[in-house]
Amino acid sequence: MSGFLAEGVPVTIDESTLREVVEDPDALAAWCDAHPEDPRAVAYLRMLGRLDEAAAAGRRGLEDPALPPLVRAVRRARYAQVLQWQGAFLPADEQFDLAAEETGLEDPTTPSSLSVLAAVFHQRALSRFEHARAELGQERPRAAERLRTSALEDARRALMMREHLAADDEDLVGASRRAVRRLERGL
Repeated sequence: MSGFLAEGVPVTIDESTLREVVEDPDALAAWCDAHPEDPRAVAYLRMLGRLDEAAAAGRRGLEDPALPPLVRAVRRARYAQVLQWQGAFLPADEQFDLAAEETGLEDPTTPSSLSVLAAVFHQRALSRFEHARAELGQERPRAAERLRTSALEDARRALMMREHLAADDEDLVGASRRAVRRLERGL
């Protein structure tokens, strides 16, 4: 299993669902409670299943009209992930689309813009994967396959961009490879 550290707390990735699993929820919850205005709290609260709090924090994080476009894109993608976990797939997709647009508002060719765009594509792929699984559960196989195909396209885009941009960041490249492999296996 692969994973990462969130404020010193181990987080693993479930290979079947591609969702994060927090190894010590109490420790991460304590960090969130101590840092409620930190933008990373949105993602951590989501991983803890505190979705209403995460959604509220995500909306608050987008309120400042003076945010630089890349910062806004990162925050919007985090908020979109919360919507995804709430099962609000269409609003999540809209937020991911807006985040993708925001990555090109300054200079769309900079490595930082492309890196954020790769992250948005990666997260949108995961959201569409979950949406596909939900559609399959509702016995809508054609819709599920369209979503899986779209998710796979996004995952491949993210992988290509990350391999080109962040060849030295094996964690990001590995996450994208894992997503592509999982999506290629089907739902």
